[in-house]
This record gives sequence, structure tokens and C-alpha cells, in this order.
Amino acid sequence: NKLYDRWIRLESVQNASDQGRVAAATIAGKEKAYNALPWFWSDQYDVKLQIAGLSQGYDEIIVRGERESGRSFAVFYLKDGLVIAVDAINKAPEFMMGKRLISQQSQIDREKLTDPSVNMKEVILT
Repeated sequence: NKLYDRWIRLESVQNASDQGRVAAATIAGKEKAYNALPWFWSDQYDVKLQIAGLSQGYDEIIVRGERESGRSFAVFYLKDGLVIAVDAINKAPEFMMGKRLISQQSQIDREKLTDPSVNMKEVILT
């Protein structure tokens, strides 16, 4: 995986589906690498858990929302100032933007990321 610069073994529906397409392309003679961002989800009654990226090696955590309630918050894992993973509980916008931040390795405004009143589109530094 180019994003993580190493081989990664993951067991998820998304990973199996994506790798199946890569395997089919390879069998058909088309050179194709698998470099998808890992992401997962689970619905547990009224709680939607969404995870993107791999948090191994993080050096900073930013929590957005009320973690104490356990009902709606996101945890962003950073390494060298870049988001490398996000765990979101009932926070689809944070999950979707987290995937983008990880994939594009975008610089972020930490204060804006911490503030849930700020739109997620505003956390990217230009």
C-alpha cells in the first residue's frame, strides 16, 4: 500500500471487494496496484461506528464533539501534523472529510478541527 509504504493485511468487506477487482484486473493482464484507504463501519442499534485509516504510529489525538456522551464524536489520529486515521461515532461528515484528509495528506487547522461548530470543509489549510 503506497499510502502506508508497506504490505497490509485487512479483513473487511470493503477490502475484500476492492482486492477482488484488483485480482480480476491482474488475471486479465492489466497491471493494477491495490492502494485503497482502509475503512470500516459497524451499525450497533442507534450507533454508527465508522473508521478510516490505520492509527498505528500516531503522535497526537484530536477529539471533535462530546466524547463523554459516547453518542456523537470523532477522534482524529495525527502523525507529524497529518491526519492518518479517524474513528467516528454518529459523525458521518467527520468520517467523510477524515477519509479525504488522509488520502490527500492535507494540512489542517487544529483549532478548527477541534471545534464541532466549524464546518469540516473549513479545517483544510490552503
